Amino acid sequence: MLPLTKTVDPLLIDLEGHAECLLGNEAIVRGALEAGVAFASGYPGTPSTEVTDTFARIAADRGIVFEYSVNEKVALELAFAASLAGARSIVAMKHLGLMSAGDPLSTIPYIGVEAGMVIVSAGDPSCRTSPNEQDQRHLGPMLHIPVLDPATPAEAHAATRFAFELSEGSRLPVLLRVTTRVCHSRAVVAYGPLAEPRVAGFRRDPDRYVPVPHNARRMRVDLAKRIETARELATTDALVRLGSRRDTVILAAGAPAATCADLVRELGIGDRVGLWTLGVVHPLPERELVAALAGVERLLVVEELSPFLEDAIAALCARHGLSPRILGKRSGHLPEAFEYEPDIIQRGIHAALGICPAPPGRPEAVEVAPRPPSLCPGCPHRAAYLAARAAFGDEHLYFNDIGCYTLGYGPPLQTADALLCMGAGFTLAAGVARVTGQRTVGFMGDGTFFHSGMPALLDAAKESVGMVAVILDNEVTAMTGFQDNETNRVASIERIVRALGVEQVETLDPYDLPAAIATFERARDAAGLSVVIVQRACPVYQVRRSAS
Repeated sequence: MLPLTKTVDPLLIDLEGHAECLLGNEAIVRGALEAGVAFASGYPGTPSTEVTDTFARIAADRGIVFEYSVNEKVALELAFAASLAGARSIVAMKHLGLMSAGDPLSTIPYIGVEAGMVIVSAGDPSCRTSPNEQDQRHLGPMLHIPVLDPATPAEAHAATRFAFELSEGSRLPVLLRVTTRVCHSRAVVAYGPLAEPRVAGFRRDPDRYVPVPHNARRMRVDLAKRIETARELATTDALVRLGSRRDTVILAAGAPAATCADLVRELGIGDRVGLWTLGVVHPLPERELVAALAGVERLLVVEELSPFLEDAIAALCARHGLSPRILGKRSGHLPEAFEYEPDIIQRGIHAALGICPAPPGRPEAVEVAPRPPSLCPGCPHRAAYLAARAAFGDEHLYFNDIGCYTLGYGPPLQTADALLCMGAGFTLAAGVARVTGQRTVGFMGDGTFFHSGMPALLDAAKESVGMVAVILDNEVTAMTGFQDNETNRVASIERIVRALGVEQVETLDPYDLPAAIATFERARDAAGLSVVIVQRACPVYQVRRSAS
């Protein structure tokens, strides 16, 4: 046990019952530490970033193997390999990254895990830092993965710790689906004891681990049994709270469950409505729900994004001959889009159940001058975009990518005519160039180049696309918190680009503006594929690095 008199990271205090006010993402890390996690990986992306950042800070102190992987697919595969080697593992990413890792994700449940494996995928209702909302819960029934959906940081802590047990008991990876409000809220979390990381070792068993079609068919049949095991294991009082029996009930999951609890208390309607909450949304505790729903006349389902639970409950009632009136999104009482703030839920309760007043109207917002996000003063991307605009003007089309450089969108830089996802800055530019014959410009950062840009550039080289591919190398993953994954230190972008078959490659310093403009002009006037590498470290990162 670490004595409290020593300077120790608050997350590493090994004193059962000790309490700290933790960010939801920190609570997830603490839960994993108490479960004896031995391997952690991930790719930074808001709102999941603090999970990987925290592991980066403390992993060495606990003997945990940790890495920022080059992309989410690699991170997931490494965590799965660690599980097969008998090490409890956790991998973290935002909701978009889970789709990037979809290929291995869809086969891992077939093969099954050995040591517990937890996948943290943080959703972003209201698109606060993302180009879409996406409801990862649907991956549960589609891919045969248990899905936990905690409502508070304290629940996230407990759910993470339990998820390893659930994973090992069912031999399935467990998806811990958290959202921005849980990730970035703080709450008091009571600690359990830390557990030492253990690695049992890899045992050869090709029939279990190699899903060639003959084996995969057997694995597929076995999945049903393992999902049923997960259902039994996840039906605990901590995850399934079907409390007070009333003829009118609110059923909530995820962050809205905590808001519903606050509203029921503040509005004084606890004597007229039952509040049920689910911390597990797949597989559902069907037997318990059927028994509880027997006397319910009206059921309001409160959940963010799609009517996932609402539809599942409606199907459950239909199969078992139950006939409560199910209210929520399908009935028009709650919206599908965006995060549920308290007044949205109160308005839904008022409209659907009529047991509380409507929320007071909000005062009209005071008009203020818009302040869109912008690149930092002194950012080398500013100079790079200025030089590119000077060379290409309005005559060329610009295609951007995910990162700080996305902020080239809008005036005065105006270097984003389209944006899709990580790695698409080059493929969008290439696709438009091939069908129109126009010479296009695609932008991408160094981190994104290593993440998913190399295949895109290889494809453009293979087809000799008439475009200019610009790699903005600022030596760090800046937008999500200055994570230094050290990839640039072991791999030369220019050598990789040339190895991919690109012959026209130039590297420039954007602070040398005349030379930068001249370089872009040469790329503009060339034929075929040209690559321009813009190399200048992020000055904010440089200051942070020198101060540490």
